[in-house]
Amino acid sequence: MTKQDMVSQVQYWVGLQDVDAWDETALVNPFLYQGTIDLLARTRCVVRCVDLRVSAGVDEYTLDHSILGLVDVEDGHRRRARRDETAPTPDAVVIYPTGSVNTTPTTFTMIRSDIFRVAPVPDADGTVQTWAVLRPQQMVNDTDSVGLEQFGAIPDEFQDAIVTYALWKLSDYADDSGSGQGERYRALYEGQDGRGGRIAQIKIAVNKRGTARAPGRRVRLQGFVPRKAWIS
Repeated sequence: MTKQDMVSQVQYWVGLQDVDAWDETALVNPFLYQGTIDLLARTRCVVRCVDLRVSAGVDEYTLDHSILGLVDVEDGHRRRARRDETAPTPDAVVIYPTGSVNTTPTTFTMIRSDIFRVAPVPDADGTVQTWAVLRPQQMVNDTDSVGLEQFGAIPDEFQDAIVTYALWKLSDYADDSGSGQGERYRALYEGQDGRGGRIAQIKIAVNKRGTARAPGRRVRLQGFVPRKAWIS
């Protein structure tokens, strides 16, 4: 879907003016861009292999602004297993380094949303390879499309969510409180509680693509108290 197609769809559904004195269609593209970023950040439907530079003796780093998030990393609370792990272990997520960094398996732990720690501490300058969600460019020309790599590479079947996001924001802009269209589009996009709607559908579709399946988990059961220890 091209930028012009998306702008026209939002314009007609919301009823934006397109006259020389007041052209409201110029407001659409910024919201399409916000919707693209929100979709990528929430669903991680498009990820790319990224080489992150590390320095000898340094274990904490700040993520570049071009990276919206890393995939399959520690959150500091519990272990997240990678999908390609065949035999999960109690250890943290393993991401193998490349280049001049030592060959010891490397783990990433997110300290804050843009700060991460790598372990063990690199013993040489080099790179470590990981999977990341990248920040796209904003569409400029009418023929640009969110399906193109530089604009997000969003699959065709997910592009409708970006339009719904723009409809939500621009319905609020139009002050359509009487019909409640803004709230209706928001619920369609993210559900009543913010955890459903089209976003949840896309997450499910992403998880079920191909033969992908949830990573294995280790279930630890606490010991039980024998019956003779009960107090009657």
